[in-house]
Amino acid sequence: MSTPETDPGAERDVDLARWRGALARRWWIVAAGAVAGIVVGGLFSLSGGSVYEASALLAPSQAFSPNGSPVLSYTSSPRAINVLATQDSTLAKVAAQTHVPVEQLRGHVSTATVNTGAGSTATRGSVLIQITVQAHKKTDAADAANALGAIIAKESTGPYVIQSIKTLQQDLKSNQAQLKSVNKEITAFNNALKSTSLNSIEELLLTQQADNALLRAGNLNDKIEAQTQQLTLTQNIELAQIISPAAAVKTTARSRRNSILVGLLIGLIVGGIAAIVADTRKRA
Repeated sequence: MSTPETDPGAERDVDLARWRGALARRWWIVAAGAVAGIVVGGLFSLSGGSVYEASALLAPSQAFSPNGSPVLSYTSSPRAINVLATQDSTLAKVAAQTHVPVEQLRGHVSTATVNTGAGSTATRGSVLIQITVQAHKKTDAADAANALGAIIAKESTGPYVIQSIKTLQQDLKSNQAQLKSVNKEITAFNNALKSTSLNSIEELLLTQQADNALLRAGNLNDKIEAQTQQLTLTQNIELAQIISPAAAVKTTARSRRNSILVGLLIGLIVGGIAAIVADTRKRA
């Protein structure tokens, strides 16, 4: 005589239905577990004590090609900046400047991306980087965050931007020197034209030379104006900069929101298990 076959799927459906019924009948146990989890999570967040947190806001370097198109660089990407901010060599530099031990900085430095605009291209105008340091002393947190921001602003600016600034400064200096020389020539020509001893041919030649000098001066002025604007753009946009220095505020060492959410989840799970067990025992 053969044994009747059982359907494992049907048994699972029955178990799930029984559990749902138990949760519905003992909902107050689940609710009590959730409340207990929230309370425990809140108390757990306070158990870590208080620390000071300071955040500096960094505008990453944004290079542009000669035709004005943005040039993406790995050195100014949020991921690269996070790696740079948390690596030991950077923390050692911060420690040397602020006298905050590396051991107190390690694990207490973080970065976050702050989106300020829409678009798929991560340009300076749409992405800022928040650099945060936690410390037990107010001055340590603020000093370390500001020092870290300054180091990252310098080291995350690519060599292309640095060389562009140097080239613009050299060209601007050269054109300014040329303009100064041309202005001296114009003054000399004007003084010579005031002489009453010139004949008509000499006066004509001097006038032509003065006109040529004036034309050169105008061209140089146009170049200097364009280069000045480009240099200002490069120094204020393409260079990484701290746009908001860090100021320390008191906070809890553990995130209260995360602790409460985790406590709530654990409370719901424990409460659900307790409701199922209590309902099973009563029905047995």
